[in-house]
Amino acid sequence: MNAPNERGSQSRRLHLAKFLVTWRLLLALVSVAVCILLATVIPQSQFDTSLDALLTKSDPFLPEVDALEAQFPTTLEVRFALTSPTDATVFDRRMIDALSELKARYTQIPYAERLSSLLDFYSPESQTRLFQFPLERYSQDELDALLEPALADRLLTNSLLAGEGQLTFAIISLWVDQLDGEDRKRTALAIEDLRDSLRAAHPEIGVYAMSDVILQQSSQQAMLDDLSQLLPFVIILCVLVICFCFRSIRFGVGILTHTLATCLCTLGFLAYSGFSFNSISVIAPLIVVIIAVANSVHIISLFRQSLEHGATKTDAMVASLAHNIVPISLAALTTAIGFVSLLLCSSPAIKGFGIIVGIGIGFGFALTLSFLPALLMLLAPKVEMIPNNSERTSSLLTGVVMLGKHFDSGIFWGCTLLAVVTLTLLPLNESDFNRLDFLGSDPELTAYYDIVGASINRGPLLTYGVQTGKADGAIDPEFLARLDAYFVWASEQEGVESVASIVDIARAVNRAQHQDKPEFYRIPDDTDAVANSLLAYAVVQSDDFPLSDFITEDFALTRFFLNATPSTNRELLATDSLLSEEFARRFPEAQLMHGSTLLLFSRMDELVTVELLQGYSLSLLLITLCLVVGLRSVKFGLLSIIPNLLPATIVFGIWAITVGQINPFVMMLFSISIGLVVDDSVHLLSHYLHRRREGIEGEVAMNEAILTAGPALSITTLVLAIGATILIWANTLYFQQAAQLLVPIVVLALLLDLFYLPAILRRFAPNVS
Repeated sequence: MNAPNERGSQSRRLHLAKFLVTWRLLLALVSVAVCILLATVIPQSQFDTSLDALLTKSDPFLPEVDALEAQFPTTLEVRFALTSPTDATVFDRRMIDALSELKARYTQIPYAERLSSLLDFYSPESQTRLFQFPLERYSQDELDALLEPALADRLLTNSLLAGEGQLTFAIISLWVDQLDGEDRKRTALAIEDLRDSLRAAHPEIGVYAMSDVILQQSSQQAMLDDLSQLLPFVIILCVLVICFCFRSIRFGVGILTHTLATCLCTLGFLAYSGFSFNSISVIAPLIVVIIAVANSVHIISLFRQSLEHGATKTDAMVASLAHNIVPISLAALTTAIGFVSLLLCSSPAIKGFGIIVGIGIGFGFALTLSFLPALLMLLAPKVEMIPNNSERTSSLLTGVVMLGKHFDSGIFWGCTLLAVVTLTLLPLNESDFNRLDFLGSDPELTAYYDIVGASINRGPLLTYGVQTGKADGAIDPEFLARLDAYFVWASEQEGVESVASIVDIARAVNRAQHQDKPEFYRIPDDTDAVANSLLAYAVVQSDDFPLSDFITEDFALTRFFLNATPSTNRELLATDSLLSEEFARRFPEAQLMHGSTLLLFSRMDELVTVELLQGYSLSLLLITLCLVVGLRSVKFGLLSIIPNLLPATIVFGIWAITVGQINPFVMMLFSISIGLVVDDSVHLLSHYLHRRREGIEGEVAMNEAILTAGPALSITTLVLAIGATILIWANTLYFQQAAQLLVPIVVLALLLDLFYLPAILRRFAPNVS
């Protein structure tokens, strides 16, 4: 039974435990000093509120998007959506008055450069203005007469007019491409003030506003709200659970202090290293809190049990540390591996989440050994003040043991069958990423997208570039003719509504140069003629449709815009794939460049899922190796993995037939689940193997392991479940969905370890090896 080795291992653990207890005051002082030092830099924490932080960096389209952005740079915009009064159109006098006021006041927004609206619309195709006279000269009948030509202008309906004329956009261009800090906050407040004042002055007009400035400011506020509201609530609730379970306020205070120290060290270290929180990683400190509380429970549990049996504080702490040092080290390592495996994902959001939790686990483990012993020994009441609650807990766990033994066969085959069935159901989960789910609970943002989505009967706008690789290559008449034929073909496809390109400008200008004769609505005959047409257009171009939006100065790279029909991510990708394949067939000498971040988001489902599964496979391998080494047994290392694979498999399998829809960021739970739930098995098997190597029979050893580790495992599961439940009140749908999956995973993990793991050991591990 490896008795000499076991005695040597016990001696080393006891020596380390005595060292930690003997030098506890010095270790605690060092811990406090480090904590205070790191806490001082927390106010310097940074936030990355852009949705681009969610994008996976492994997408092959990303360099193309960046290249097009460099050639066709854009500045920030503020989009006002205005809805007409009931039974009226946007050409109602009340709407015209509202647009006029917006035109007069838009410069109140910092960095505002110009306004594009119906009032100043100039069509480059017809070369006419929508409003050709001063606004005050129009009667209501004359305004109503403008609706029909406005709806017939495809450039207008693709940019400023939506639906049947019930919604119009007013777009304010800023002269900066990025705002941060106080500038962004000041600009967002100015936009909101202008929106609210327009609503007050024109109550019959619906006024909504959207901009990356507002979106990023709202995202940062949502992050701060989650950290400032949910984090304290999670800490307090977890501490109250500890106080109730241990019937001790003193231990609750100890847990609270240890958890706060872990949070301060983690947040301070992240701020010091310049790490930026994003929409996903902002929730990581809550996970750190839950794990920190759960890990310290094992030290408290055995420390308290020893005190109940009359041991001194010193002896009780030495016994608890000696007994727990291996399992808590192994549990911290395996949990950290599960989260750090997220580094294999190229999405900064997911990678950041893994980094934060991994760092938090490290600080939590270090403080559990250096700070918690001194804290508990200081706060623990005298021996005679400790009520003995072990009898009640022991009877409950004894019932669990008897129940598991009585229904051993049914539990084993039932759990095995459930695992197999749910495993086959996993592919039924469909992932369809919707970045609007990150808008959070801001009613103004939700209202904007709801009203715009209900009014616009088309899908997203996609941007593409055509790189010819040579000067004037994009204005060669023969090339433009082929490009025009390609656009005609594209417009006939099911997923495409319309295409706008340099071809439209060349034909429109050519017609205008020939007294608007219809037969000249065609591409000019030679390259010089095309160039002259485009340069003539540049002289009289509209600010809304500048030539620089369509082609580069050397005429080598041109850009076109494709309005897709309303589509899911998969349908959008199918349309893009069809367009790309046809382009490659027609233009082997040119390159089609993808310029829409929307396509990158659409492709995230597949890319992130593949990367997370790769991370899951690696973490599974590393955790298995850690368990083999930590438990000093290949057999038990492999057997311990079985019940830890099942919780996520069962929960996600049931989710597939009950909900069926999942997003790539919630898929993180599947990847990290084994690292999160393996702790229970580690503690049970550590106690079990310790007794088996002392010569205790297998059934008795398992019963003692459940009775010894069971109370702490039950408390940690309760803490994890309650802490995860708090995510339901987070600001985004993703965290709410994550809570619905995480809670059953951790609860099921405990049940499987208490019932299924013993059944496995009875069949496959009659002897210790």
